[in-house]
Order: sequence, then structure tokens, then C-alpha cells
Amino acid sequence: MTVATRAVHAEWVKFRSLPSHPVTVAVAFAMIIGLAAMLLSAQDRDGAVPAPTPTELLAGVPWAQFVLAVLAVVMICSEWASGTSKVTFLAVPTRWPVLAGKATVVGTVGLVAGATGGATAFALASASGTDLGVELTLTVRLVAGAGLYLGTIAVLALAIGAIVRDLAGSILAVVGFLWVMPFVAAMIPVPEVRELSVYLPASAGVLLLAPDGAATELTPWGGYAILLAWTTAALAGAVVTLRGRDV
Repeated sequence: MTVATRAVHAEWVKFRSLPSHPVTVAVAFAMIIGLAAMLLSAQDRDGAVPAPTPTELLAGVPWAQFVLAVLAVVMICSEWASGTSKVTFLAVPTRWPVLAGKATVVGTVGLVAGATGGATAFALASASGTDLGVELTLTVRLVAGAGLYLGTIAVLALAIGAIVRDLAGSILAVVGFLWVMPFVAAMIPVPEVRELSVYLPASAGVLLLAPDGAATELTPWGGYAILLAWTTAALAGAVVTLRGRDV
């Protein structure tokens, strides 16, 4: 078993040994299907309240991302807060496999929570007799996109936490970077700033949940590529930070 494989196994043991971690993932899953169920139950068969669109059906995903991002930050920053980082990095002195192990765990749970949540939301629509009027290819993209988006956002939050290290500071940095900045950029009455705001990680990645033919400069997969670029850059910065700082 390689060092990286052992690190992934160790981080998975840490994840499931704390009941709050699986519960947090379950909360993210419940937010996706809960909001979908509310929208489906609110529709009026007479047409006064129309059925939700496929994108509206996954409206819980942007809320679930906050829960998973905080979970990712806690997983990395709690090491320094509790002092267990010394033991962790003594066992893995090269350090980067620890980050890779944590990224694998939070990315996987985000992927599973998003994809299963999206699939369950569409299953609820089908069970309720709601005709969403979407093709199979779009459904697959939306379900897969929910998982990919949440998993990648969790890894990005983990990398930010590794760079900042402080728990409260990392949560504030993640909230500011992923949610406040796009909102502020959209409010600035400068066309160039608003055009650039779509290239921020959350704004670009969430295009995976956009309908076909949405009036955007980026395609859904182009937006996800930008989110991946941001995440890769943050992980590179986290590796440099881990190797250059004391534990």
C-alpha cells in the first residue's frame, strides 16, 4: 500500500469516526431533496402554480454547497486547532499525501451527495407525475453536474482552509470568495466587472446546472473547467503552504 493510499484510508477513518461528519453530508443531501419536494408539492395541477423547471428542481444544490464547504474546512483546520496535525504530519512527513487524502474524501462525499440528491429529486418528480419535459441527456448532465459541482467546491474549500489554517478565518474566506464576491460583482454597475464575474469559481461551476441554451458566454462544461482551474490553483497553493510552514 502506497503512502497516498494509506493517507486516503486514514482520512476516511477520521471522517466516519466523527458522527457529525456523516450527519453533515446527510443534511446536504436532505437540503437538495427537501427543497425539490417542496417545489413539487407547491405546484398547482390547474396551472396557477407551474411545475418547477429542471434547474429549479435542483435549487437546493447551491445551499448544500455551503454545508459541504464548511465540512471541508473543518476537516483540514481542526487538525491545527486540536494539535493533531503534529501526529498526522509525523506519520506522513511529506505532507502532500495528507492533503490528497482529505481532498479525495471530501470530493467523493460531495460527489455522492450531489449526484444521489439530484437523482432522487428527479425520481420524486417522476413519482409525483410531474412532466419536466427534459431529454435524458440533459437529466444525466444535471444529475452528474450536481455531484461534480458539490465535490469540486468541497475540494476548493479544503484547499482554502489549508492555506488560511484558522477555522473561523477559513470559513469567512470561503464564504467571501464563493458567495459574497459574485454578489458584489453583480451589483457593481460596470459592464466589464459583471462580465468577469461569471469567471469566478462558483458562478462558473454552477453553469453545470443551467438548462440547455442558457444565455451565457460559457457552456456548462466550460464553466466547470474554470471551476477546476481555480481548484487546481488553490490545491497547488495549499501544497506549497503545507511544505513551507511549521505544523
